[in-house]
Amino acid sequence: MDNKTFEEKLNELEALVNKLNKESLPLEESLKLFEQGKILASSLQKELDEASSKVAKIIEDDNEEEFIPEGL
Repeated sequence: MDNKTFEEKLNELEALVNKLNKESLPLEESLKLFEQGKILASSLQKELDEASSKVAKIIEDDNEEEFIPEGL
């Protein structure tokens, strides 16, 4: 699963949610799809958290550079 892009995983999660919402599925299949969706959602959240940390680090680094006096 990790070789898929964020967008591919998001599309897969959306398809699972739509299938669960639209179709009358047997309990076992519904549980299997729910479990797959939970795994995808966790993976997506991890990627979002990592991206958020990177953005915060970039902003922090940028702010530190602004306060360096010239000539140093």
